[in-house]
Amino acid sequence: MGGRRIPHDLRLELYRRTIELHSNGVSYRKIQRILRDEYGVWLSRSNISGWVRGLHSPLNEPYNHVDKSKEAELAWIAGMYAGDGSIRVNRKGRFLSLKVKDRDLAEEAAKKLAAVMRRDRPYAVDRLSDGRYCVQVQSRELVDTLLDRQRLLDLLREKPVEFIQAFFDCEGYASGSVSSQGMFFATVGATNTDRDLLEEIGERLATLGISSSIYLEYPKGRVIVTSKGTSVARKDCYLLEVATSASKIRFYEKVNFSIKRKREKLQDIVYILREFGVGKRAAIEWIQMYEYRVGAGRRRWFKRRHPLGLEEAEEEYRKFLARRCKSNLKSSAL
Repeated sequence: MGGRRIPHDLRLELYRRTIELHSNGVSYRKIQRILRDEYGVWLSRSNISGWVRGLHSPLNEPYNHVDKSKEAELAWIAGMYAGDGSIRVNRKGRFLSLKVKDRDLAEEAAKKLAAVMRRDRPYAVDRLSDGRYCVQVQSRELVDTLLDRQRLLDLLREKPVEFIQAFFDCEGYASGSVSSQGMFFATVGATNTDRDLLEEIGERLATLGISSSIYLEYPKGRVIVTSKGTSVARKDCYLLEVATSASKIRFYEKVNFSIKRKREKLQDIVYILREFGVGKRAAIEWIQMYEYRVGAGRRRWFKRRHPLGLEEAEEEYRKFLARRCKSNLKSSAL
């Protein structure tokens, strides 16, 4: 193992042991052998010399001192990484990045990362050429932690609320609609290609009293159409969906989103479920608050600037059902 590939925690142990041995008069060559026998690591004499003479030290590596007492923030970062986060490793170091369309999510990540990395101020949030927002941190120790699958799962189990919130901020959604039978229905879920991780998240949700199910969203090889064009799925993608109305309400109470637009939509959904259930009156209440736009891609329901009155909403409800019925007849004819 070369010194630059050794995990930060282990380098700290090697450094302290090296200084201890040298202070007891042990030669560089003998220090090499002792470290090899005790840790299975062979350090060069130049590396040992640099440490002993104070030329460099793992204690002084920039942005590398993770505050492990910040368990909640670290779990949130782990959930973010499991969602939309990415890791880049090159000669300059190891970098954790988040690139998202919601500025408030990037700013939240900047605050959490600053807390974990012992910074007084949040990291900078940059605007990318494609309109997304990006926050990035360089830290060998943090990256080593996130790349350790077992440690990642431990953070999920120890702090499930923080981990799951960040994961749903990145991969999740909350949506409402009206069925062809005129009933209100809502969905809260998250998609990911890592089924094992989704199953673990489902188990943690269950401990919070939130039931969920996992389905195959689309298989490997499927052509996916987005606003940016088309792509082919390289892996199977799965959907974890919060199962019942009671569980959706409990998700809102226990986990929720930190992204404003998702949090507000879930708040509206929970209000309707609590006050009106899932029947016709609930569907009309949804139409009072949200407008259905044909051909608007996946996001067909948009928040109205000014809610409709009850009579207007009832009229829109009848028109919506008529259009839906007409569309269903056309599909049946085909």
